[in-house]
Amino acid sequence: MPPEPVRRSHVVPGATPAEVYAVVTDFLAYPKLSPEFTGVKIIETDGKRMRVEFRAQVVIPARYVLDMVCDPDNHTVDWTYVEGEVVTDSRGGWRFSPQGEGTRIDYQATLDVRAPVPGFILRKITDAVVSAALPSMFASITREVAVRKLPRSRG
Repeated sequence: MPPEPVRRSHVVPGATPAEVYAVVTDFLAYPKLSPEFTGVKIIETDGKRMRVEFRAQVVIPARYVLDMVCDPDNHTVDWTYVEGEVVTDSRGGWRFSPQGEGTRIDYQATLDVRAPVPGFILRKITDAVVSAALPSMFASITREVAVRKLPRSRG
């Protein structure tokens, strides 16, 4: 039985959907934004689709590859699972829309994890990857949007 999707929303103040979308689709910056990510590699790009390998460390190391379909016109990202170790399935997406003076992020994801550990540890891994990490991820996105909006010094 597939896991229930996790759904979360967050508002990034003072940012446009395009600015927030630009941060979220900068996959190579993920290790800088979130300490759980130990590496990211873009395997191939084909139009709006990118195949991306993620490496993460949450209790145990995990490697997984996702097909990311990025639509800059509609400010959406959808992903489907390709392969991995520990992570055995993941589907989800991001939606970015104007809200007041900022941008609302709507995030949805499912994650299936298989590892040679007891069930309660497996639940902890899944919760950490999907649920527990979301507040810090949203905070990192908000900070990175603000940093990217700062004027660059001309030194």
